[in-house]
Amino acid sequence: MNLYIILAILALIAILLLNYKKIQLFIDYIKEQIAIDFKKRTNLDWYTLNRLSAPKSFIWGFLFKSPVLYFDDTNLYITKSSDPVIKYPISTIIELRKTNVMVNDRRVWKIIINDAGKQIIYKFRVYSNFNLFLEKVSENPNAIVDERYIWKIFE
Repeated sequence: MNLYIILAILALIAILLLNYKKIQLFIDYIKEQIAIDFKKRTNLDWYTLNRLSAPKSFIWGFLFKSPVLYFDDTNLYITKSSDPVIKYPISTIIELRKTNVMVNDRRVWKIIINDAGKQIIYKFRVYSNFNLFLEKVSENPNAIVDERYIWKIFE
């Protein structure tokens, strides 16, 4: 019985290795379609933006449509699936603070944006490009920015 399982696994591995190029082409096609759909929906180039907020879990993201945050060199973009893109210059961010909440081992951060005298607050879980975003916001001398790590070790 164990021999049949091992042979089935080896056959599956051989099939996957022989079809590697087709699988890679399919993955590239899916990525291209995602970029095209993003461009149609937001009129932004998906490849030039850095994602700021972490992806939601499948069920949580399906039930609650929370905004997704992206940034580039000069702007912060907030997208929701049905709403138009909201664009803020990074220079309008007046605060970037840690909260005490952690979800799935990711810290929740709070952004406060000054939009024509009105303060707008967004909360998000950090993603892989967060250090770059901290540097961009820290360039504004009027912004209050928390350090990501305590003693350069703990988040």
